[in-house]
Amino acid sequence: MRARVTTLAAASSRTAKLYGVEIVAAGLGEGDVLRELHVATWAVTYRDRLPRGWYRERLAAHRARDWGEIVRCRTAGGGGVLTARCVNRMVGLCEYGPSEDGDDDPGRVGHIHRLYVDPARQRTGIGRSLLTASTDRLRESGMSAATLWVLERDERARSFYERVGWKPDGKRKSEPMTDAITDLRYRVVLV
Repeated sequence: MRARVTTLAAASSRTAKLYGVEIVAAGLGEGDVLRELHVATWAVTYRDRLPRGWYRERLAAHRARDWGEIVRCRTAGGGGVLTARCVNRMVGLCEYGPSEDGDDDPGRVGHIHRLYVDPARQRTGIGRSLLTASTDRLRESGMSAATLWVLERDERARSFYERVGWKPDGKRKSEPMTDAITDLRYRVVLV
């Protein structure tokens, strides 16, 4: 399968312009770089939003995650991991595939499993570009809708998703060990 490359020539933003960013599929050999980006971004994003003990536990789990295996499994399952690259440096990632939620049909509903952008490159259009490219691929594979889960108290992320057309669908889930962590499911129609 040939990798599809999308180059973003110029997308305006409040804080910067996005030039020369390429959106490409992650390779199996890029697990270490994907893990490094995921851990660094996750650590900054959730440091003050989660209970301290749970935060440390999840951060340790993310450091142990095998991103090469994630890319392999996600691709084999009908999805993938797209990356944003600028001057040969990975600055964002978006993992997508069929829904794994029991109340959705994985043949019709796709899911954004993770979307992370280097904190220094946020609010430049990279996240929007990754999300658009991923939902385009879900649409092309026959999905009629897509979902994602977002931390209820993460107003910045929720605002971002709402600005680009996603809406809460009424589903909520809490982490089993703590009531302080609740996620809301967002949905967008793809057809």
